[in-house]
Amino acid sequence: MDDIMLKSTFCVPYHSGPFVPGGKRRRAFSGYESRRCWAAIEQVSSKGRAYLEGIPKEQWQGTEWIENPSLPPRFGIVTTNMSESANSMLEKARTASWLDCIDKILSIMLERICTLREKHRGRSSVVDEMRGILEKRWNNCAGFQVWELLENGGIFRACRTSRGPTETERSYVLHVREQTCGCGKWQDHEVPCIDAIAYYKKIEKQTLQYIIDNHVSGQYKFETVNELLKDNIIPVCLETISADGITLPPNVVKRPSGRPKKVRLRKRTRFAHDPQKSNIRCSRCKKTRHNVRTCLRRDGGGNADLDLS
Repeated sequence: MDDIMLKSTFCVPYHSGPFVPGGKRRRAFSGYESRRCWAAIEQVSSKGRAYLEGIPKEQWQGTEWIENPSLPPRFGIVTTNMSESANSMLEKARTASWLDCIDKILSIMLERICTLREKHRGRSSVVDEMRGILEKRWNNCAGFQVWELLENGGIFRACRTSRGPTETERSYVLHVREQTCGCGKWQDHEVPCIDAIAYYKKIEKQTLQYIIDNHVSGQYKFETVNELLKDNIIPVCLETISADGITLPPNVVKRPSGRPKKVRLRKRTRFAHDPQKSNIRCSRCKKTRHNVRTCLRRDGGGNADLDLS
């Protein structure tokens, strides 16, 4: 039982990053964060850490990209929220038949594509969500220190200032030419992390708008969104669809006998206004206020007046 509890608490394969006490997942982009989470797991249970270390790291640990160059640059990114949003958007189509379900899904997608196309028409630069993230990083890196490690080598060290008495100062190494950072977020998201923003702001003396226009991947820009929404779905009229003689119709399954209805009208003795007029009648002794199942129990117990219905 202890092993089962450890497995359910500390590990869910194909999630990103080690786990910290309390079952919370942690996305670690650097070796420092990964080692700190491992130490926290060790304090809770050594068996839990041994179990996690037995799972291939490329299946669940977000920092595996550091030691395994064969993994894609976006390794470890989960899309749970995106999947849940799509399920919520298509929820109304689930209760229809299979043909109407497909037609409703296509109609919802068609309408959404048209709405987003009109919303983003004529816009440029990065999307609003990414602009907000970069503006926040621009403001939070004001107290950072950036030092050049190699002259004309494109390698810098960014020192983050602590934001509270319990938080320690951290520093990461930037490879500007390769666009990588020790925190892992720059190369993973293809967007300058807060350390890279500090470098461009303090060393290169660049403005935020210049960073947005030149150092952000094109996948976050409205030009890519407009290209994605350029083509829409061509719907098919259901009235024009006829049977081809090959595709079988949907199999209508009859509700099995004995299955309770969704809304049952059960007027048993304890719910009846007048127990003496209960509509529950035993099919064995023909008496009211109980059924055949409890009638057999009365014979064994010898108390015919006991109401067990």
